[in-house]
This record gives sequence, C-alpha cells and structure tokens, in this order.
Amino acid sequence: MKLRRKLFAAVSSLAVASAVLLTGCGAPAQEGTALKETGTLTLSVNPEIQIEYNREGKVTDLTGRNDDGKTIVAAYPDYIGKNCEVVLQDLIVEINEAGFFVDDIDGNKKNIVLQLEPGSVLPSDDFLEDMSLRTQETVKGLDLASGIVTIDDDDYDPAYAKDGEPSPYITLEKAQEIALTQANVNAANAVFDDREFDHDDGTPIFELEFTANGNEYEYDIHAVTGKVVRAEHKTIGTQSGNQNTSSGSGNYDDTDYGPNNDGVTDYNDTDYGPNNDGVTDYNDTDYGPNNDGVTDYNDTDYGPNNDGVTDYNDTDYGPNNDGVTDYNDTDYGPNNDGVTDYNDTDYGPNSDGVTDYNDTNYGDTNYDDGGSDYSDSDDDGDSGYDD
Repeated sequence: MKLRRKLFAAVSSLAVASAVLLTGCGAPAQEGTALKETGTLTLSVNPEIQIEYNREGKVTDLTGRNDDGKTIVAAYPDYIGKNCEVVLQDLIVEINEAGFFVDDIDGNKKNIVLQLEPGSVLPSDDFLEDMSLRTQETVKGLDLASGIVTIDDDDYDPAYAKDGEPSPYITLEKAQEIALTQANVNAANAVFDDREFDHDDGTPIFELEFTANGNEYEYDIHAVTGKVVRAEHKTIGTQSGNQNTSSGSGNYDDTDYGPNNDGVTDYNDTDYGPNNDGVTDYNDTDYGPNNDGVTDYNDTDYGPNNDGVTDYNDTDYGPNNDGVTDYNDTDYGPNNDGVTDYNDTDYGPNSDGVTDYNDTNYGDTNYDDGGSDYSDSDDDGDSGYDD
C-alpha cells in the first residue's frame, strides 16, 4: 500500500505538490483528500474519543464518540491548549482508572487503537509514531499488557474513495494486523483461511478466520474504527472453543505442578525420592545407613560397634563386655573371679568355701526338753521303746 502511494506521489499533479508545500504537511493525503489546518486523532479502547489538534499539536477539542468516551471526557475538562501527547497520556490514565482495561478480549488485554483521520495536518513527520511511543510509555508505566495499533493515511483502502472523499474503510491487511495483535499471535505463525468484508446489521465488518499454534481463531474487526467486535478461538480438534469478548481464558491443559514445571505435565516423572532428577530410580530404596542411593540389605548392624556390618558373634552383654562372649563365665557366686567354682556350695556354718556335709549342727534341738520324756531316761540314744 505504501509503495503504491509512493508511486502515486511521483506522478501526482503540481496542484497536489503545491498543497503539500502550502500546508507544510510531511506526507501526502489520501487520493482526493484536501489537506486541513487541523487534525483528528481517535483513541479507542472501549471508550472512543476524538482528539482535535492544530498545526502546533495543541488540543482544541475532545469528543466522546460513544457513551464510555463521553464519560471519560466529562471527567477531564482541562485539556484546551495542552500538547496532544500529554492529553493522550492523561486520557489513557483516566480510562485505566475507570476500569476499562480490566476486561479481556479472548484472554488478552484490549488493544489500544490510535487512528489518524485521513487528511489530518501533521505537526511533525513522525507525529503518529510519536503518539504511539508515548502510549507505549504510559502503558508500561501502568503495568498494562495491551497491544498498540496505529491507523494512518496509508491504512485506508483507496478502492472505496469516492467523489473526492477519502475511503472510510481500513485495508484488509490492517484488519489482519489488528486481529493478530489482539490474539497475541505472531504474523509468521498465522495462516488466514477465510477473509470477508461484509455489513453486519449495517456495520462494516471484516470477518477473519485464521489458524496459529494449534488454535483456530474467528475475529470480526470493525472496518472503520479497527475495533475488535467479536473474538474467539478453539484448539484444533475440539468441539467448542473459548468464546469471550469481555473476560480472560485459561489454558486448562496446563496441569503441570510437578518437577520441571514447564506447562506440560510429564506423567512419567514421578521421581520424588533421592536424587530427584526427573527419573524415578525404583531400585533406590536406601533410607538406611550410608544413604548413598543403594540399599545395603546386609547392613543390619544396630548392635555393638555399629560399623555397618553386623557381627553376629558379638553377643557379649555379660561380664567383661569386650565383644566376645565368655560362655564359661557364669561365676555369680562367692569369689566372683570369672570362674564358677561348682564345688563351692558352702552356704552353711563356717562358710569357708568347702561344704561340710557332716556338719548338720544347727544348734541343740534337745527335742526332749519340756518334759516330753518318751521313756528315754538313759541319755544313751536309745529311745527305749522296748522297755
């Protein structure tokens, strides 16, 4: 389109060249369009606001083009004589504070469209580019994620210019750019399947269908203002898609909350054990001694000298606990010297270590005391039962 206009400018009449020189405008107007002493820049989010300015770039008037735009203008009365870029930035702040950037279109923040009316005077050669730059700075300062689209003289389709009046319709290429910006899709990844210009209940619309990154998109773009009228997309192969022009959408396929949280669930990655490297080592069950990732099933040494090797012969918990059980050391009796003297059973009188089995004298019982007199009167040991 720009190439066509450059060729046209090269063969244009002297009258057009004179008009350019007289107005000081940095670029020729659309075919058949008379250059003006003022310009009109339209800011569109959802509120649509016309900013009128003079040759010096000073604002002369603000007009709300829809109800939301009128509300914003009413809240910003002090604009006359300010630089166009200052007023533009102030309006974006007002629109943000009014909450118009909260709602999404197809899961993305709303575009900001800066549209220069055909034939508008240009205070500088890079006027629209400067306005776009100021808008980007403001958006960044507000932590917004909106895309920014500009529409200038070259973005109107000259095929619809008539009777000296500029074309009211943007080009198909500009409508596609607006759709891709809103969808946050790189043009190199998009393939447009269907493109149609139509009037929907009297509204001129570009009906666009394109695919990108495994999704199918259907967007309707207002052919005059560049506003996104309808937007939806669906994953290829599904029955229903995301149809939303006012709220966001989520990626419901992203259930990756495990290792390597990269947005794709790796259902084979169940490695939550030792050496969590994304691969489960089912043989690594070593939670015992020397936790080195290999289970030493022979390491059951929880006894004496816990050195990782069980000494099954070390059961010496008795006397002289030196790691070797002395099974002969059962000497818990007299003279506990580590050797049991099985002959030492002398617990009676004269406990001298030798039991005197003949020593049964535990005192004089004299069972006959007390007058029992069992007819034994001779104290000779004879009971005298025969007497």
